[in-house]
Amino acid sequence: MVILLIRQAVILVGAALAAYTDARTGLILDKITYPMIALGIVLNLLEFELMLFAIPIAVFIIGFALYWFGKLGGGDVKLFTGIAMLLPLFGGKVFVVHVLLVAVLASIVFYSVYYVARYWRKGIALGENREGILKAAVLGAIMAVYFYYVFEAQLLAAEAIAVFSIATAFALLFLALEKGIKKNFFLKEIGLGKLEEDEVIAEEFLDSGLKKKLAMKGKGIIGKKEIQKLKELGVKVVPVYQNMPPFGPFVLLGVAVVLLKPELLGFLII
Repeated sequence: MVILLIRQAVILVGAALAAYTDARTGLILDKITYPMIALGIVLNLLEFELMLFAIPIAVFIIGFALYWFGKLGGGDVKLFTGIAMLLPLFGGKVFVVHVLLVAVLASIVFYSVYYVARYWRKGIALGENREGILKAAVLGAIMAVYFYYVFEAQLLAAEAIAVFSIATAFALLFLALEKGIKKNFFLKEIGLGKLEEDEVIAEEFLDSGLKKKLAMKGKGIIGKKEIQKLKELGVKVVPVYQNMPPFGPFVLLGVAVVLLKPELLGFLII
């Protein structure tokens, strides 16, 4: 019981510190996440729960893949790994999965409203979002059929279906206007001399010829190899995404909700 309380307390403190630094600087520092991971390892060894190392290892592998594709920050990956290491299971379920679900749902709704409202005030250009609107429409039709089936088959409670449907609607709204939102709020043209490793490349705004020569094959972040290739090609300016919205505060929200109301997501299998 004491070790469980220690695990929960460290996760709360770590998530709170990560939320603060992420909101202020856009970074989740290693000095926050590494101690979480190290303490989790020690506690798991003390409790002889070697099998539970499989969960944080899986979290790290999946997180690193998302980082490689430019979909998740490196600090976020280490934060989720630390959470999974400190508390692999909670109430018989995979704790970090529940935290992630709450964080994702909350961030989707919040950022969709926030950025669509800002884009609306700036002036939405439907032409540059034509492809996104089409994708959102097709995916929306598929999801509508899916949620109808889930409702009719009573696979989930009506309240859960409502929550997921609302979050999906906001996600589709963001998807429809994603290109314009990225262009107006995240896209930056960086001189090659100032380009740093781990920058998220704005592939949608790359020249088609340059994109082919770089041959990143889905990789979303820029590394030494890409920087060297850009130098060889004589590229002076590179489009990247910066000032991406922080995810840390929503992870803290997810941690707090799941610790206080673990039964809230009891319908999840894992």
